[in-house]
Formats: sequence, structure tokens, C-alpha cells
Amino acid sequence: MMSEISWLQQLSRRVGGPRFLALPFLRGLAVIAGFVWLALTPTDFVGWILLAFALAAFSCYSLLLYLLIWLRPGLVFRLHLPVLLIDLSFALLLIRLSGGAESTLFLALLLIAGLQSYYYGIRRGVAVAVGASIAYIWVIWPTLVHHEWANVAIRIAVLIGTAVGVGVLADIEERERFAVAALNREIEARERFITNVVESLRDGLVVLDADGRVRAWNRAMEERYEVKAQEVLGEPFVGINPSCREGLAEPIERLLGGEIDEFSVEGVEIETLRKGRVILNVKGSLLRENLAPSGAVLLIEDITEKVGLGRSARQAEKLAALGTLSAGLAHELNNPVGIISSRIDLMLQEADELGLPPQVRQDLEVLHRHSQRVARIARGLLSFARQSPGDRGLLDLNGVVEDTLLLLEKQVSKEGITVRRSLAPDLPPMQGDPNALQQVVLNLLTNARDAMRDGGEIRIETGTVASRPGWLRLVVADNGPGIPLDRLPKIFDPFYTTKAQGTGLGLSVSYGIIREHQGTIDVQSRPGKGTTFTLTFPVVVTEDRA
Repeated sequence: MMSEISWLQQLSRRVGGPRFLALPFLRGLAVIAGFVWLALTPTDFVGWILLAFALAAFSCYSLLLYLLIWLRPGLVFRLHLPVLLIDLSFALLLIRLSGGAESTLFLALLLIAGLQSYYYGIRRGVAVAVGASIAYIWVIWPTLVHHEWANVAIRIAVLIGTAVGVGVLADIEERERFAVAALNREIEARERFITNVVESLRDGLVVLDADGRVRAWNRAMEERYEVKAQEVLGEPFVGINPSCREGLAEPIERLLGGEIDEFSVEGVEIETLRKGRVILNVKGSLLRENLAPSGAVLLIEDITEKVGLGRSARQAEKLAALGTLSAGLAHELNNPVGIISSRIDLMLQEADELGLPPQVRQDLEVLHRHSQRVARIARGLLSFARQSPGDRGLLDLNGVVEDTLLLLEKQVSKEGITVRRSLAPDLPPMQGDPNALQQVVLNLLTNARDAMRDGGEIRIETGTVASRPGWLRLVVADNGPGIPLDRLPKIFDPFYTTKAQGTGLGLSVSYGIIREHQGTIDVQSRPGKGTTFTLTFPVVVTEDRA
């Protein structure tokens, strides 16, 4: 069945469209009708043999036309006048041989005149009908008797009337066809305009049907979340991102149920298929058809970057205030801690000479360990509060990574952790303090190692930022247990730590160093899936830092 439809479509294209597809079929029908008439006529009919030869010649001529239509359709349509004259000649010959005035093959003239009116206009159709009428009278004149005049007059009137009627109908049909074509062009233009508007939106736009399945997914959604429309069309929207059930499933269900006409949800966090966790503002509007709910339009604004910038600004203000406080506190602690530590060292050295009891010596060792811990905290406070950018110069980010891995790689390998590096070659040099950046990388690698007590994998990558020319990217990722969502906003806070022996200053100090280099740091983490830190740095740092 499908092959027959395909063949008809191919033939329709070759003959000039569906309107012209009737021509070869009507010709074939005429040939079949002629042979049926011949088969039903007794063989002793006068002229039967000549009629058979004429029908055979017409059939061969028709087969030739079929071949030309298939091979050279344009040539056949250019030769429409010779084809018309040959068709009329065959029709008149067959009428003469099949009885003249009494022949029913006169119907062939009706078909010819009607087709000429339909395809070439009423004027040509009437002209062909008049010419065919004159030729018809001339052909049947020898067989015309008195009582046949009335029949001939009626036939001629029907012939001319057919040409006029079909021409009028064809003219009406052509006008309707042009009107429909103009309407289709207008609809297509509107569709292109609407599609262009939807695809040009910087915010995501999703259209749902009454069952909540995706019917439209614009370019912004494709580019922002790396999900093509073909992947999600026809899928339940809530099922695409199961994490959105908590914040969006209920208002979408109410909207599609017609309980509300619109909704607005701000700051909803969703785990996307390929871009990690994002923060969205979502507005929904109900679509109706005949007053019944038929779907919904969702306008999706991604505010992840905006929220991140706000958090960074608040974090910077908080760290600046804490830095000033920490600097003063560290200086005040350093002197007494140094004195206490020195005195304990002397007392431990003299313990054997003075014969101090073992319990006293143990107490001194405890005091010494804790004084060293206080000293380390004081040094951390000074690093956290550092105001000097250090020694700046051109550096190779890959070189900083390799130098840091030399310090740590052997140790983490012994703990069952694999380090996979993917360092982009030919990275442009950047301005910065290599010692400070090495401290950042070391902090991130150490945190990743500490998170994977049972082994795992650390992935470290460098490259350029495709969306920001002139920026470099450093990624440190692990496949450890991840960071709980409620702890993510606190990890850069000073003194916040989940380690028993941690000071809680590593990420705070790293954050400050990255800010000094006018860079950014972003963290994506999913419980049970690992954590990814993404750092970006400008190749050239401007002097007037914010």
C-alpha cells in the first residue's frame, strides 16, 4: 500500500502536481472504454476491423505519451496544442467508424472539451467545443438522417454547455485555490514569526499539552541545558527532571486542571540532566480551547548566575569584615602563643634534668600540641586576612597544577585514589601568584582526598572558557560522597568545617585568593555522586579590582 502511494506521489510530481494527475488516468479510461465497446460489438459490424486498427493506433499513441510524460513531462506540456489536435482527430475517426451520427463515442468530445476548459480556461474550452462541433457535423454528415438532427443539436448544445460549465467551475476553483494558497502563506508567515519570536527569547519557553507532555522546547532551553527538543518532545515535563517535582509538580498540575490560570514560582532549585543544579524563576499560563484547559506555557528564567553573583558579593563583604577582625586577632594571638610555646619547649627539655614526674611531662606535651594548634590557627587567620597580592607575574596554569600534583599524587595513590588529569595544551599564560594558586589547588585536592576514605577518583582539568573569550578554566572533581545540600552555602565560611582536625579556613583562604585574581569559583555537588569545583580566571588581570 505504501509503495503504491509513493509511486503515485512520484508520478504526481513528474506530471506537474495532483491537478494534472487525472490526465493520464482519463486517457487510460478512454482506451479501456473503446476496447470494451469494440468487444461488445458484433464482428460483422461494418468497419469493425478498421475500428480495431484505429483503437490500436490510439493505444500506441497513448503509450508513447505516457513514456514522454515520465521521461520528458515538460516537452509534453509544451506540445499541448498538437496533442489536442491528434486527440480530436482520433475521436472523430472513432466516431465515424463506430456509426457516425448514432455513435456513443461522441462522449470523447465532451471529455476533451471539458478538460480543455478545466486546465486552460473557459475561452479555450468553448473554442475547442465550437471547433469540435463543426468537425463533428462534417464527420457524421454522410450518416445523418432527418430524425437525427434533434439529437445532434442536443449533443452540440451539451458539448458547448459542458465547456462553459466546466470552465466556470474551474475559474471558481482557481480563485478558491489562490485564496487558500494566500491564506496558507499568511499562516506560514505567522508561524515563522511566532517561531522566530519563541526561538529568539533569551529565557526558556516550554509548551505543555493537557497531559503535561512537552510540545515545544525553544532554542534557549536547548543551548542552556544541552538538551535537544527531539529528546523531550512528547515526554512528561515533570518526568524529564524528577527533582522539579517538589517545587513545580503541584502548581503545574493545578494549572493543567484549570484550578488556576497562572502561577509564579521563584528561586526553585532543579537538578538538570546535563548542567547540574540550577536556580529558576518559573511562570506558567494556562492555554484554553473552547473554554476547556488544553495545555500550558512555561516561561523559565535561569537566575543561577544572578544568585551566584549575589552570594559572591555577600560572601566578599563578610570575608572582608572577618579578614580585618582576623588580622587583628592573629597579631594579638601570635605573641603570647609564641611565648607559651617557647616556654613549654624549654620545660620539656629540662624535664629529665629536673626529674619531673611523668604525669607532669604528659601534661606539658598536651599543652605543647594545643599551643601548636593555636599557632596554626593564627597563621591561618593571617593567610585569610592577607592584603598583599603576593608576587604577580605571568604563569602557566598547567605548570601550577603539575607542581601541586607532585606534592600529593604519590600519597593519594597509596590511599587507593586515582588522579586523572586532562590538561589542555597551549593554554595562554595568565597573571597571578603561583604560590597562592598552588595553595588553592592543594586545598581542593586535599579536601577531595579526605572525602574519599575508601578510595575513588579525582579528576583535574584545565582549558579555556568557551562562553568567555580570554578566560581560563580549572576543574577539580571527585566521585566521593558529595556535600549535603544544606551545607553547600556554608563551605566558604571561615571556621566552618566537618573535619575533626580541620580549622575551617582552607576554602575561605582559597576563596580570597581566587577573588584577588579576579576569578570565580563555583561548586556543584550531588549527595552520593561527588563534588565538582570549577574555577575561572582572566588571562590578564586589570588593576582596578572591585
